[in-house]
Amino acid sequence: MPIGDPGGGEASQQEKGWLTGVHTAAVPVRDLDEAVGFYTERVGLRLRRRGGGWAELGNSEGPGFVLLYVPRPGERRPGDGSGAMLSCDSIYDLHRRLVDEGVTFKLKPQRQPWGGLMAVFLDQDGNELMVLEGSDWGHSGGIRSDSINYNG
Repeated sequence: MPIGDPGGGEASQQEKGWLTGVHTAAVPVRDLDEAVGFYTERVGLRLRRRGGGWAELGNSEGPGFVLLYVPRPGERRPGDGSGAMLSCDSIYDLHRRLVDEGVTFKLKPQRQPWGGLMAVFLDQDGNELMVLEGSDWGHSGGIRSDSINYNG
């Protein structure tokens, strides 16, 4: 039984649980190689470009991207919150797949007071990444930190 199966039974292998959209976000990381590995191998994003202390990742759907960078002194530190918002085709399948990959969730998938399905997971440096299920993507503009229910 997969670890992330919310129903506690055998989960069929499906092609669901993948990210479908990325809002542009800059995410500070400690080690760029380790971060690129996490975001490509576990999360499923594609490396688009890479420079000296940065890497741009995204998916094949849409123009958004996640910019990973190693901060200079005085810049935002890893784990301070990324502000990254991602969308997926099935939040429960994404949760199952990432839990099976060893990814930690701060908020398991759940319906929020504003009506959308949302989850929050942590990257290798403790940066929070918010995920909304695809149908809720267009309704996320009004999300504020005080409107997120972390308690279920």
